[in-house]
Amino acid sequence: MSSNPTLRILLAVKDVLNHEALITLLKLLPKDKAEIYVLHVLEFPFHTSLYDELVQPYIDEAKKKFSELVKWIEMEGFNVQLRVVASRDIAEAILSEAENLDANIVVLQKTLKKFRRRVRKVLRWTNLERVIDTSKRIVIIFPEV
Repeated sequence: MSSNPTLRILLAVKDVLNHEALITLLKLLPKDKAEIYVLHVLEFPFHTSLYDELVQPYIDEAKKKFSELVKWIEMEGFNVQLRVVASRDIAEAILSEAENLDANIVVLQKTLKKFRRRVRKVLRWTNLERVIDTSKRIVIIFPEV
């Protein structure tokens, strides 16, 4: 066993990010032992085809959008990679990426307002709840923005 284990953190980001919570989290992490994988999931309706030529323009646009965040995390001294995936199910995509990366920690952010959250609970689980209930990893949740 290595004396210097790597901490792999999957940071699932949405269009709006709680920067204050992210800064607090980064202050808690050892820079020399942490690898941060910034993940943005592009959700497409179930009837939409996910062929590369159809989703690649959206992936490229999202990569441009989050490139500044990745640069900032790098400037803070962390190893960081940006991953953008297209999926029909956000929770499934997050769980799959966490498994593929063998992530130690998954970081999520609550963004639904209380009314919308109540409506979605009546209809089905939220993506956040599905990841928490299904994941075998530590899940950290940022507060709402």
